[in-house]
Amino acid sequence: MTQPSITGKTRVHFLIGSPIAQVLAPGWLTERMRNADYDGMLVPLQIEKGNLESALPVLKAMPNVDSILITLPHKFGAAAFCDRLSERARVLGAINAMRCEPDGAWFGDNFDGAGLTAGILKTGRPIAGKKVFMVGAGGAGSSIAVSMLEEGASHLTFHDINKTNEQALRDKLDAAYPGRVSVGTHIPAGFEIVVNATSAGLRDSDPLPIEPSELTPAMVVADVITDPVPTRLLAAAGDIGCITRDGTHMLDGQIGLLFDFMVAHSKR
Repeated sequence: MTQPSITGKTRVHFLIGSPIAQVLAPGWLTERMRNADYDGMLVPLQIEKGNLESALPVLKAMPNVDSILITLPHKFGAAAFCDRLSERARVLGAINAMRCEPDGAWFGDNFDGAGLTAGILKTGRPIAGKKVFMVGAGGAGSSIAVSMLEEGASHLTFHDINKTNEQALRDKLDAAYPGRVSVGTHIPAGFEIVVNATSAGLRDSDPLPIEPSELTPAMVVADVITDPVPTRLLAAAGDIGCITRDGTHMLDGQIGLLFDFMVAHSKR
């Protein structure tokens, strides 16, 4: 009889959210565990918004559970169940991953924006010391903003058509990174990294989130959209000569970071 691939020794990791049927990370990350000769699996669980308070303490109490990934609508609520938070998670007030530390404490982090910065750094272009322009101040934009500033971007200018989101992000960033953030609707001269952190461009009828005439060949232009690839914005940027990063690069970067986070203290 061949050795079963899942046994009582298999380390368990959960991904919680609602809805959950559309997520692909469980397959990707479980395959990555297998390829790394790590005996573990990522299991999706649909947990409705009103059930987080009863479900999460139960998952945390299971001794063979090493980490929990979090997607909508629980990213803000789950942060309260962590004993410690990374600095970026503290600034955002939201997490998308938590793990059990060697001392038994649960540590929360947020890799939504870090996936994009990892994708940009893979081009060989630095973020430290560079000026960033971004459209979007929602969940993705907020996380990207913090990750850019954490990586050492000298200044971030952003805007959002939702002025409530725009002001909320401005307040968070001003408190954490004073003097390094401003709001503006046009790319200032000398900016080197441009990011679309909205869904604008998902449909052919959408107006472009950034005017291509404001781009220059020296810029790195990134878009969080994963389909279509390239977006019309990135196609225009590529024609100009810009280095481009699409949503799949962001996802690839985040998967790598999540894997390292999940297994860092796991009992193999």
